Amino acid sequence: MKKTTTRRSARLLLLLIGLPIGCLMIQRGEAEPLAAAAPAPTLVSSFTPPFGNATIPVQNVTAPAEGGIFVLPSGMEIAIPELAFVDANGQAVLAPVELSVREFHNPIETWLGGVPMTTGRDHVLRSAGMLEIRATVDGNEVELAPGKRLQLNWFSVDEDPSYVSWVLDTASGEWSRTGERNETQLRDLEAELSAAEAQLPPRVNPVVPNRHSFDIGDLTGNQPGLAKYGGVQFVPIDGEPCGHDATRIEVEPITDGSGGAFLVRFIIDTVLTGRFKASSTDTLTYTSAVPLYKVTECPCHLGLPPGADPRLAARINRLLNGDSDRQRERGRRKALALWNEYRDGIDRQFLTDALRPSSLPDRPDRPGRITERSMDVDRLGWINCDIEIPYPTAVDLMADFIGPDGGPLDIQNLAVLELDTRTLYPCNGGRIRLDPTKRNAVFGYTDGHLAYLTKAQIANLHNSMLPMPITPRLSLIPSNPWAATAIINTIIGTL
Repeated sequence: MKKTTTRRSARLLLLLIGLPIGCLMIQRGEAEPLAAAAPAPTLVSSFTPPFGNATIPVQNVTAPAEGGIFVLPSGMEIAIPELAFVDANGQAVLAPVELSVREFHNPIETWLGGVPMTTGRDHVLRSAGMLEIRATVDGNEVELAPGKRLQLNWFSVDEDPSYVSWVLDTASGEWSRTGERNETQLRDLEAELSAAEAQLPPRVNPVVPNRHSFDIGDLTGNQPGLAKYGGVQFVPIDGEPCGHDATRIEVEPITDGSGGAFLVRFIIDTVLTGRFKASSTDTLTYTSAVPLYKVTECPCHLGLPPGADPRLAARINRLLNGDSDRQRERGRRKALALWNEYRDGIDRQFLTDALRPSSLPDRPDRPGRITERSMDVDRLGWINCDIEIPYPTAVDLMADFIGPDGGPLDIQNLAVLELDTRTLYPCNGGRIRLDPTKRNAVFGYTDGHLAYLTKAQIANLHNSMLPMPITPRLSLIPSNPWAATAIINTIIGTL
């Protein structure tokens, strides 16, 4: 009965933490589904969106007095502390608070929302995440209590760590920088997997059997665990014959760094009995019992027999690399789950592939780099995570728009969208400024139509001291606000 496997113990040092997708409330250590709240009034601002406030949908959640963690469908996480709100009299709010949230994930939604993004005449704000958030109880607005903060966590497509928080005064339309904490965590999931791989034992291949190789099996029916070694060749490490029939065989991996070695232990544990007479003339017969215990240990590598079928080869591979392979696979699954959660979470930040950074390949089967942002805020209203960007200066002109009938054309909310940097430059007073080395979209609206410049028209723009006559293309805007978004996406996709 001569014929056992390795278990390698290795830690997989891979920390893969992601934000959950869906609506959850984590409260008092428990996670519960977030009940759909009654629709809150449409959030109204002092500025006018091109196609009305309904263009950017309002999401409603209910926060109990004890607070909780709320995850919006986009993946934006809002952590609310206990007794976070006060009423108009400064009294703590003990009733559930209705939160109404609008998210602006990309410059197209910013434009559709009519959000002013300028800071003076020569700078704009480039956003890495913006939302309008209000809180009410029985229809009455409440505010954050002194010393209370909301924590916002979300996935970002921009790795720049210099973004800070800004708040908007809706009466003046001006942004002011608050400098609230904005933490950025950049994680390269592929690099994390490689680092975890380095902590695991290297993969081991079976050796070639030799004339001293042996296999083991169970002829007693008392050791069914030996069946997994059926057909496996054990090759003594020292190249000498080893092993014998035994009453019990044990197999265990050698964990001293021998690289896929196993210790096969042959154990004889029995009692030998016999009958004898003291002499030839003795009429009595005696019985003797001699205990026998012998252990032979054979350090061996696993060998793959010549002509072995794929199933046996796969079984030997599992014996040699099973534990580390399982850890590798668990780490890979976690990395891919977080990577795909990240891709889903940022999908709305593009609306069109034209806004997708070239550094972010669309590869669901291979994890890449992700950016997570976290920001504390101490007030409600318009909250933005921004950096200040100067207007480009390479092309600077005043546009004189002409309609299809040859008459003047009044275009509202004219803007330049720099696609590669996802920056929206409002064209105040019809003044167009852009960097011609970048991909740009130029669009606005007029009399129920979307007005935009073609790729050729944009390429022909240049500095001009005199008003430059331009006849933009016009596309009828449908009544559905999201259809207007689709039109803009189509136009950008052709640039």
